[in-house]
Amino acid sequence: MLLLAGILVTLATVCAVAAPLVTHRKARLTDGPDLVAELRELYALKDVTYETLRDLELDFHAGKIAEQDYRDLSERYRREALRAVQRIDGIEARLPDVPGGGRGAR
Repeated sequence: MLLLAGILVTLATVCAVAAPLVTHRKARLTDGPDLVAELRELYALKDVTYETLRDLELDFHAGKIAEQDYRDLSERYRREALRAVQRIDGIEARLPDVPGGGRGAR
């Protein structure tokens, strides 16, 4: 009886593995990274960059950092935020329209 169960399990496994080959079904693949996941990461990066800019502004006005450091860091984070927003716009342009939800819904 145990031998018959082993044979049936082996036969079922072979059928499950061979079925796509026999029926010529293609695997569903995505081309490239998941755009929605990348979009979420970019929104998070943008939010962190904006928060850093706000903190930097507060620190400067509180006298915690020098003016030159403030200018350098501010310019750096503004460029980073701009790159994130440009990448978000590029990805949202490639996403199909979602009925009722709009693009880029977080």
